[in-house]
Amino acid sequence: MNRLNKNIKLVFFIFCCLFISLIVYLTYFTVYEREKLIQSSYNRRLWEQEEKVVRGTIYDVKGRPLAKTQFEGETKERIYLGGEAFGPVIGYSNRRLGRAGLEDVLNTSLLGLEEKDPIVVLRQKILGAEERGNDAYLTVDQELQKKAYNLFKGKRGALAAIDPNTGAILALVSSPGYDSAKLEGIWDSLLDDPNKPLINRATQGVYPPGSSFKIVTLAAALTHNPDIEQKIYDTPGYVKVDGRVIKDHEGVKPGNYDLLNAFRVSSNSVFIKIGLDVGWNNMVSTAENFGFNKSMKADLPVAISKFPQPSLFGTDVELAEASIGQGKILATPLQMARVAAVVANGGNLISPYIVEKIVTPLGTIREASNHQTVEAINWAVAEKIRGFMTDVVRNGTGKPVYIKGIEVAGKTGSAQNPHGEPHAWFVGFAPAKNPKIALAVVVENAGAGGKNAGPIAREIFIQYLKDTQ
Repeated sequence: MNRLNKNIKLVFFIFCCLFISLIVYLTYFTVYEREKLIQSSYNRRLWEQEEKVVRGTIYDVKGRPLAKTQFEGETKERIYLGGEAFGPVIGYSNRRLGRAGLEDVLNTSLLGLEEKDPIVVLRQKILGAEERGNDAYLTVDQELQKKAYNLFKGKRGALAAIDPNTGAILALVSSPGYDSAKLEGIWDSLLDDPNKPLINRATQGVYPPGSSFKIVTLAAALTHNPDIEQKIYDTPGYVKVDGRVIKDHEGVKPGNYDLLNAFRVSSNSVFIKIGLDVGWNNMVSTAENFGFNKSMKADLPVAISKFPQPSLFGTDVELAEASIGQGKILATPLQMARVAAVVANGGNLISPYIVEKIVTPLGTIREASNHQTVEAINWAVAEKIRGFMTDVVRNGTGKPVYIKGIEVAGKTGSAQNPHGEPHAWFVGFAPAKNPKIALAVVVENAGAGGKNAGPIAREIFIQYLKDTQ
């Protein structure tokens, strides 16, 4: 009898555990995974809802449609008008292929599923508006986006341009892209394409930033070693760290360099010494103040840009490489545009956003609310870096970005990578003293940043500032 009671208790205990596990499991999905499951392209209810609703239109900043739904008889068709320049950004909504890009991120808004207020639902029914989703207005300009895309001439790379004061994304280019309107016919070729056009390189591509990261190293030095401006560095054209020899590029001559001249010619050997003087903790904290090692809220999913933490047996070599944007450090183009924006706006880290407003069928407007800023560096440090970056374009490696009548601030980079030629970078903003646009350009395996990424940045500066005059 005692044995029977023990068995009954054991079975009862097991069933209780299973029951509790089921409750925990269902609670987890209800509370934490709810939105992900609702918006999943595998959710049949969403596709059934889409059959009943006219999906909202996506517009650029000037009100030109980029994606809309039109009828051919009783058949609905999603039309994409942005071409290859907008494919990785707008994405697609296709019952067979699923959803991607803003079509995926904004799915519930475009279908009007966010309108849960009974009064709002009743008004929609009375006014006959219940069959239409919400429209989305973006911050990007169609003409600027297409111009930037064409400047890459099919080369692999990306550009991210933002308003340094608000965080509004002005252009977000990934090259090569794809035309969402032709997706059904080219899907298999896109999947097999070694250039990976389905990846949005501006937000998901992570690259060693190379010398463009010296902006952050300079900020760390000016913040934690303010006397560094008076220091003179002697370099033979290379530096040896724990037996590892790291050379300057060919354009840097051996000699004595102060901080301004070292930044102007982008001396690796000098900036390695600077990084080692600043130290691991100060370099990590400064990089994180600029947004590294943290998730970014930008409407679209953005890969985390990483600055390496010192390992258990962290060596000076690791810090030396990180100080010049090499080694284990990786950054997205959008993150490097934020780096430029920190200097441009006087020291504040902004949260980029691409959705300006959502407009319901009843005309109700929900404005973007992603204007958060936090101080990354103090104003005085930002002003000094602004001067250094202006000097780079006027007298240093950034000369290809020089624009007559417009003072430009910037930093070039040639990032070594183990898979081929260096990636070309340019990071900067314009006008230097009253910035309206900050950007980052990377061209994969292109070599020198000033020569190959700089001209793209220059043309975008000219186009944007002409349009905003």
